[in-house]
Parts: sequence; structure tokens; C-alpha cells
Amino acid sequence: MKKLVFATMMCIAAMSAKAHVLTSETVKNVYEVVTNSSDSKFVFNADFTGQDITTMYVYRMNVDCRDMLTLKPHMKYDYTYAADGKVTSKVTYHWDDCMNSWKSTARHDYALADGKYIVEYSRYNPVEKCFDQPVDKMVYSLSPYDNNVSSYHRNDSSSQFQLISEMQVVDLPVLFAEK
Repeated sequence: MKKLVFATMMCIAAMSAKAHVLTSETVKNVYEVVTNSSDSKFVFNADFTGQDITTMYVYRMNVDCRDMLTLKPHMKYDYTYAADGKVTSKVTYHWDDCMNSWKSTARHDYALADGKYIVEYSRYNPVEKCFDQPVDKMVYSLSPYDNNVSSYHRNDSSSQFQLISEMQVVDLPVLFAEK
């Protein structure tokens, strides 16, 4: 549930024509919301560099038959920022119980270009040990007069992105402020 809340909040922040792009402050605000939530299935922790969250950890709470509480690693997010505090990438990891280590699964890259906020999604290729070319892309208009969100997909890196959907965003509230 918290993954959905986290992803939804990040998406809404980017979609709103009145909201700013994702920043270090956005990540900290989301972290505060999820850590203060009453959902008892997950626990969160974070590594900071200065004021920026560089890694956010998600642990699943387990209670055994003797009522002993244990925390099991579940997910991890690594954030990279530009000098002005804007998020440039987020790498997602899942915990691999068999290997007892973090396993890269996906990367989101964030960029500003020509009044548009572009988010690209790439999968991790374990055979090549790197991220593949993006397979999904969302383009958010940051203009108050052109509030469109366009979604694109491609089946492989050699094909062109195809428009999947386009929608008009109607006056969402301001959720986060730019740093």
C-alpha cells in the first residue's frame, strides 16, 4: 500500500501544472508522510547527504508465532540530484532473499526540456548488468496554459516511442514547493 501511496504522490506532484518538479524537498516530504503513517506493515529509514535523502529503505514488519517482531528488507530507492536539488534519477531495488542482497529492478530518469518535465522508465538487465534503454516515458507540461500529460511506450530500444495516452490535467492543488 505504501508503495502505491509513494508512487501516486510522486506522480501527482509531477503532473500538476502548479506543482514544481521533483526535488530533494519533495522526497523528504514523501518520506515524512510514509514514516508518520499508521500502516503497520512497513518501516522506513533513510540515508542523508546533507539535507538530501540519498537512499530510502523499506522494511516489512513480521511478527512470528512468539510475537517477536523482525524487520525484513523489502525495497530500496537511491536518489540522485542536480546541483539545484532537482531529482535526476531514482533507482529501485528489491531484496533478494536467496542472494541476501539488493537486486536492481528499475530506474526513473527525470529531465526538464522546453517547458516539459520528462520521466523515463528503464528496466535492469541482469544478463548485461546494466539498465536497458527506457521503455516507458511520461511528458508533463509545466505551462499553466497547456496542462497535458502524455504517456509513451515502446517494446524494445530499437523501436520508436508510441503515444499510449494523453490527458488534460485540471487544476490540481499545489502539493510540494520547490527547494
